[in-house]
Amino acid sequence: MRGCIIILCLCFECVTATARNDFKSLVPRTGKALSDFIPKGYDTLDAGQSVARGDLNKDGLEDVVLVLKNIEQENPDNLNDDADRPLIVLFRESSGYRLASIAMNVVMCKGCGGAFGDPFVGVVIEKNILTISHYGGSAWRWSFDTKFRYQNNDFYLIGKTYDSFWINSPCETIGDGARDYYDINFLTGDRIRIKTSEDCKELLNKKDKIKIKPLIRMADSKVIDN
Repeated sequence: MRGCIIILCLCFECVTATARNDFKSLVPRTGKALSDFIPKGYDTLDAGQSVARGDLNKDGLEDVVLVLKNIEQENPDNLNDDADRPLIVLFRESSGYRLASIAMNVVMCKGCGGAFGDPFVGVVIEKNILTISHYGGSAWRWSFDTKFRYQNNDFYLIGKTYDSFWINSPCETIGDGARDYYDINFLTGDRIRIKTSEDCKELLNKKDKIKIKPLIRMADSKVIDN
């Protein structure tokens, strides 16, 4: 039985990978309008801010980031954890747009937010950096931001911030009780960690360094896993 389960899982992963590769093949390299890059059966995500504009490659032109949904998979009754939510980056050019990157695993699924609902908050471009934000939970709330920057002809994960806290905290400020927070800068290795107990006692408040490793490409990123 265990062998059958493993085989089924491997088959499912192959099907998922094939479907996502198929999506990538549907997106053109260039186009005049944003709609040219949205394949049939897809649309911009309803939840959060699914379109962001700003200069990502420092050429003075307004680039665009789109978070898409598979229309069939995103129906109200489907909380499929493996539903396609691709993120597309388009560089602005004089004649229209050029496809810069596709990331298939940087946006959380519709059912990943727990009782709070769809966790996707939005995408933002500021100071040439793309930030993807999520928020979810119930009595325990959490937020998760990932930051990507264009360098060396690709997009790389340069930072992430995670914050988890109990909204029923007896502390004066929400988030001060039973809190777990960290912020990591993968460029410098700087890390901030904060932990507090349910009775508002500080357990950890530390700034330290992590070992600097090769940056992870956005196309290879998997939301919280990296």
